[in-house]
Amino acid sequence: MEENKLLQGRNFHNMDLAGSNFGQVQLRTSSFHSVDMEACRFRDVSFINVTMEACEFTGMRIDGVLVSDLLRVYAESSKK
Repeated sequence: MEENKLLQGRNFHNMDLAGSNFGQVQLRTSSFHSVDMEACRFRDVSFINVTMEACEFTGMRIDGVLVSDLLRVYAESSKK
């Protein structure tokens, strides 16, 4: 197990980290592009000031609620 490694400012490209576990990891100001997070689970994670653009949310749930349903309701209410 890798612990207490300082990898600030590193670039990770074309890597397979499937099945990996991350705990007590700082990813502040990091950027993700063309990343497959299918079937990942986030628990006790801070998403403060996170921006998501051009993302696929099929089946994604936040506290048990489908994100696609939330976005649909928001879109419908913003039309009024």
